Amino acid sequence: MILDPQQVFSEAGACIRCGACMEVCPLYQLTGQETTVARGKLSLLQALNRHELPPSQRLQEILEFCLLCGACTEKCTARVSTPELVKSGRAAMRQRRGRSWSPALVLTALSLQAERVLPNLSAAGPLVKRLKSWVGGNSGLLWRLWPALTGLVGRLPSLAPRPFSRSAPHLLPGRGRRKIAFFVGCGLEALFPQAGLAFLQLCQRLAIEVIIPPRQGCCGLLAHSAGEVETARELARRFLKQFETLPVDCIVTACASCSYHLKNLARLFPSGREGESAFRLAAKIREASEYLVETETINNLNFLPGFRSQSLVFHDPCHLRRGQRIVEPPRRLLAAAPGVEVLEPESVVTCCGQGGIFGICHPETAGLIGREAVTTYCGMGATALVTACSGCLAQLTGLAPPELRVRHFLEILAESL
Repeated sequence: MILDPQQVFSEAGACIRCGACMEVCPLYQLTGQETTVARGKLSLLQALNRHELPPSQRLQEILEFCLLCGACTEKCTARVSTPELVKSGRAAMRQRRGRSWSPALVLTALSLQAERVLPNLSAAGPLVKRLKSWVGGNSGLLWRLWPALTGLVGRLPSLAPRPFSRSAPHLLPGRGRRKIAFFVGCGLEALFPQAGLAFLQLCQRLAIEVIIPPRQGCCGLLAHSAGEVETARELARRFLKQFETLPVDCIVTACASCSYHLKNLARLFPSGREGESAFRLAAKIREASEYLVETETINNLNFLPGFRSQSLVFHDPCHLRRGQRIVEPPRRLLAAAPGVEVLEPESVVTCCGQGGIFGICHPETAGLIGREAVTTYCGMGATALVTACSGCLAQLTGLAPPELRVRHFLEILAESL
């Protein structure tokens, strides 16, 4: 399995050092440093395996300075899965060096409490807003001591006044044979519940029965990306326990990052009953646009005629386009809505800069990449920027100007009904 260190390093040896990854890596475009690109990181992983390189703090920093966007794998002739190898390298460094404080480590620990913490976060909304005004600007002592933190806090999205779990039922009755479960995810629960509610509105119109298990937690992507494998496994076990016995056809999520991680859940369990259960359940995971197009429910969506005209640009989440090869489904759905014109940039925007934990640990660099993406989208004349990932929504919402509204694509569809 990919978490076996020996296999990790042997797969890293498949890199032929051609340098094609340099053409597409957002971080290499910014820094020009070999250590930021796939070829450099894979060489270091091999040296670590051969005991030619100690598990140092510097090596850990190099491995953490990666968006995990997959642009390198998409370009790679040998199809080396560098993001997964980097995750495994991070896990190996955690095992050899132990834990050290970082924002990612704190959030990983909090992810274990997500099912209890997230539904109650809305009450902290005014406090977060005050915190943003206090430390989010380029002034004051905290900015002088830790400018990266103030930049991150200043771009935090506002918490939803009411979380998804307190706005949605546990069961949405259906009238047909289709029956699904809905996995909410952290972002939709606390930040963007309107996207989850939009999906339920679509399902209600399509007579699809939806089970929404209560007290859902984190999918575990953040923990896995940070190299905290045991935490990711614990969250996976909770997911299996909650969802594996449900009598449903599919488990759908409206966050591309969640669907990517859950589809690959079996890699956390190399063998045994848990691995078999994870493999079976992963086969049921669907991203929302994938599900709606796959089941041809798009043909049964009766949109309102004469809905207001608007031009949209769809931002491809890395975990959707590269991680799951899902490109056309959200575009097909949007194009089917009346009055909606889907614009396309001249070249694919590689990444929004969030990159999961990258945007947390390196907010300044993430902001540079994100602002470049937003500049591209603003130049297209679109009235709204839509996407399918809560991480992308958080990043783009914090960077887009007021005239470019950032929405989940499901909201556009629900408004057109």
